[in-house]
Amino acid sequence: SVNKFYLSEKKGDYFLIVGRLIAYKRHDIAIRAFNDLRLPLKIIGRGPEMRRLKKIAKPNVEFLGRVSDDDLPKYYAQCRAFIFPQEEDFGIVAIEAMASGKPIIAYRGGDIPEHMEEKKMGIFFEKQTVESLIEAVKKFRDEDYNPQYIRSKSLKFDREIFKNKIKDCIEKELDYKRRIL
Repeated sequence: SVNKFYLSEKKGDYFLIVGRLIAYKRHDIAIRAFNDLRLPLKIIGRGPEMRRLKKIAKPNVEFLGRVSDDDLPKYYAQCRAFIFPQEEDFGIVAIEAMASGKPIIAYRGGDIPEHMEEKKMGIFFEKQTVESLIEAVKKFRDEDYNPQYIRSKSLKFDREIFKNKIKDCIEKELDYKRRIL
């Protein structure tokens, strides 16, 4: 539901990660990179990796656990950028960040390169390493991105549009079946 996310004039100084704390999502890379950069990173989510990740985090990394559905859009809207270090399908959290007008600093793997225009919606890092992510964060500049443009690219993922596309597909198939029977 992209409509619960919004653009905000108020901007925090932190970067954000949202998601279940499991090994393949590579939160460890982000934590180590932000430890070295000494930049604030907020992590929203819970999972089996929580204890291990907290042990490697320095004070600039804040674990928020699960936040309420009412508070989540505010964290997205006020972050500087969204960090996406994992290789997976283009996920809901990336869409939520886009719906908030936020650029994404993402690992160039999985499906995200198909949906994110580099230099218009964020930047990629090429290897799932601390060094590669650090390099991308150092290149990142907030002012290079247009929040309205980024948000506009998320609207095609809206739940109502999805429902209408599914409905149209089913109706076309039913019409076809009626004609051939």
